[in-house]
Amino acid sequence: MAKETANARAWYGADSGLWVTLPGQPVPPLPGPMYEENTFSPPGEGWYELGWLSEDGPTQGRSRTVERFRAWQGHTLVRTAVTEDDHTFQVQALEDNWVVQQLRYPSSPMTTAAGLTTTVVTPQRGEDVRSGVLDLSDGDTWKRIFVPRLVVDEMGDTSFTAGELTMYELTLLARPHVMTVGDYTGPVTLIEVTNAAGMVQPTGGEGPEAMVLAKASATRRPTADRPTVA
Repeated sequence: MAKETANARAWYGADSGLWVTLPGQPVPPLPGPMYEENTFSPPGEGWYELGWLSEDGPTQGRSRTVERFRAWQGHTLVRTAVTEDDHTFQVQALEDNWVVQQLRYPSSPMTTAAGLTTTVVTPQRGEDVRSGVLDLSDGDTWKRIFVPRLVVDEMGDTSFTAGELTMYELTLLARPHVMTVGDYTGPVTLIEVTNAAGMVQPTGGEGPEAMVLAKASATRRPTADRPTVA
């Protein structure tokens, strides 16, 4: 595959954003395309946006722990095994709204009366499990990342400083969820859908890359660490 400058991305379009469901809800269906007939299409009913995020944008992280097993003879590495594989999304929310507030104070009662909202902050009870969607746009190119299950893993300190915007830093941890996507059934951590031209895989009759991909697909069975998404 030749170098192509059009494949370089800068995700910051105005329609980019992070959405979550309410806690305790079933995993919703995979959302449709981010745009339909050049019009932005939200993930759907039951999704709520965090609002404006800091100019640093979301940070997607992946933490893997790989165990290395060696033989006695020559300390030769004979195999490896991935024992941990975590996916995270870190954001800095700029808005004081009820969606951000619920993420900051899980299982804490919130009531609104006469225009006043009261949050009674209590120790967290159990997990605050939700679904999430991260929308990214760059001109006419878009990517929608669907996270079937996520929890707030870490929270940063909140600084109330004169002359600076208050930011609420959250790190969201994706939890594998068993579901069926296309011909694959098994644990799913996240699903990325994009219209980026550079992501289109070669098909039969389009050169040696297609032959390699076809051979790999024919001999590979979907597993938990090698999901196949149609």
